[in-house]
Amino acid sequence: MARRFSQALLVLILAVAASTVCAEEVRVFTKPPSAEEMGRLLFPDKAGPKTRSLTFTQAGQTPQPSKEPTAVALPIQFDYNSAILRPEAKAYLDEVGRMLTMERFAGESLVIEGHTDAKGSDAYNLKLSQQRAQAVKKYLTAQFAIPPERLRVVGQGERKPLPGKDPYDPLNRRVELHRVQ
Repeated sequence: MARRFSQALLVLILAVAASTVCAEEVRVFTKPPSAEEMGRLLFPDKAGPKTRSLTFTQAGQTPQPSKEPTAVALPIQFDYNSAILRPEAKAYLDEVGRMLTMERFAGESLVIEGHTDAKGSDAYNLKLSQQRAQAVKKYLTAQFAIPPERLRVVGQGERKPLPGKDPYDPLNRRVELHRVQ
């Protein structure tokens, strides 16, 4: 039953977004991004040479600055009602670990935010999101020897659903990574 639910959830996520969806300043991924791609999004000043481009507008219009994402959201899967990472979550987390061990990002720190959908009480969801973010930190420190002080954990519970999404939408069950400023 739980496996069928997980498969249905994955199909739903893939149907909603083919590869990535931008939500405000968070890029939501539905398949594991590479360590390089995450590094470019989270740490653009460390990601290598910048390129220039031209923007064309109609006469009299002012070009709008493009809003680059400052965070990434990953659909890290957990067992139902628990903070135990599912095996499919590890593909995402392995890329995060690779990114954090790359030489140019070795001094950078992240905030790991856990999020839930609106099922359950506020207090329960807040606690669960904190535990899930802590599980991500534990995985990264154990598997990639990331110093724990480089990873700060925050549980958001159901407080910050993705813009335009129903609070009960399974896409709200995610882990976000934010650069520590």
